[in-house]
Amino acid sequence: MNQWLKVCAALLSVGISWGCSGDPTGPEVGESFTLEPGEGVTLELDGIGVRFMRVVEDSRCPLRVQCVWAGDAAVVIELAPQAGDAAEHTLHTNMGQKSIVLGRYELSLLELSPYPDEPRSISPEDYRATLVVQERLE
Repeated sequence: MNQWLKVCAALLSVGISWGCSGDPTGPEVGESFTLEPGEGVTLELDGIGVRFMRVVEDSRCPLRVQCVWAGDAAVVIELAPQAGDAAEHTLHTNMGQKSIVLGRYELSLLELSPYPDEPRSISPEDYRATLVVQERLE
């Protein structure tokens, strides 16, 4: 019985330290952060949850191709306030909405990677969205 208690105590301490490792408050204002599809963070300001849901469009001109226009990519971001329902927003790399107003702050899409280097499709799980929250300039 004594050995069993020691094993349970060891597992509990490992579980607690594992659960507490990492940044519990998420990125700070002005600090960029990168998410993979389905991944989310909780922002320091008001505890708003941000999740990169998926890429819904990627028509960006590949690096090794000469195009008439640069193209655009669009990602769906889910915002989940502490009090209230989650809502999905679409952000673009080139055309359309590039940021979401969050009171006196703004969440912006900085980059969607990988950038296409040849005309081929990118697997949905390979995408990474880099975002930043900054104070709004008024």
